[in-house]
Amino acid sequence: MKPQIKKQNNNHGSELSSAVLNRIKSEKVTPTARFIFTCINCMVWSAWAFSVIIGAISVAVLLYVGDHARFALYEATHTTPLSFFIEVLPYIWITVFVLMGAFAYFNMKHTKSGYKYPMWQLLISSLLFSIVGGAVLQFFGAGYLIDTQLAKRMPIYKSLEQSEQRMWQKPEEGRLVGVFDTMDEKEEVYTFVDRSDHSWRIQTKELRVVDRELLSSGNIVRVLGTTTDAVNRDFHACGVFPWMFDANVSIKEMKKDRRIFVERMYEHMEKGDRLRGLEREVFDKNETMPFEEGLCANLAAVKRMKF
Repeated sequence: MKPQIKKQNNNHGSELSSAVLNRIKSEKVTPTARFIFTCINCMVWSAWAFSVIIGAISVAVLLYVGDHARFALYEATHTTPLSFFIEVLPYIWITVFVLMGAFAYFNMKHTKSGYKYPMWQLLISSLLFSIVGGAVLQFFGAGYLIDTQLAKRMPIYKSLEQSEQRMWQKPEEGRLVGVFDTMDEKEEVYTFVDRSDHSWRIQTKELRVVDRELLSSGNIVRVLGTTTDAVNRDFHACGVFPWMFDANVSIKEMKKDRRIFVERMYEHMEKGDRLRGLEREVFDKNETMPFEEGLCANLAAVKRMKF
């Protein structure tokens, strides 16, 4: 029986071999050179590397935006921190990061040995490479460079700096961005040109010496206050802060800017409380504060600091 079984197996093997050979001949199948498979594998790896690099670029911009957002003077521009973050979040870069992560996983899965690894390992490894690469890029200032250069070359793309300028160039809400022009020392009034090329008369009675020095420095600054006369463009300043969008601005400087802003708002709050007490004593419950120096106590940003 054993020799018969062996003979049957041999016959079956011969039949299968013949069938395969006949099909190869009929379909004219030819062997593919090894270097072609090598090239395909290299292309897949290159596609994976490209997706990781683009992912790293998106992470660098996200880190750049995050650094500025956490030290932003959001009480001056928005009613809540959430509304501020919703406006400044770079949704396009978040989308790019997610898409590149999926693309990197897809390419890794199709490499020569990618099928051996579970999905979570391939996905996490790809995202990890992008995150580490993005952190390195941001360390060398690439996030700022990418964000600003894209805005210059793509009109539809809005950089973080442009978004910040749009938020601060709102005189009707008590915010200006611009540079110092001239000064009337007698009246303590500064002429200020905003980013819309409009000239403003800045009243500085409630500014500290350091604020006045910054205002007259000739550098781009943000001025927080209240518009007292929109027609004649009279503006009562309550605080002057440097423009923090520069390649060399450090986290330490942003943190200092944030601290000064908070201190300044609390100073106006305390001053307003004192003036209201004096008002009640002198003017017998007059609801309108007659002191010009008390205008800053009524800023929306000051009131938000109370909560």
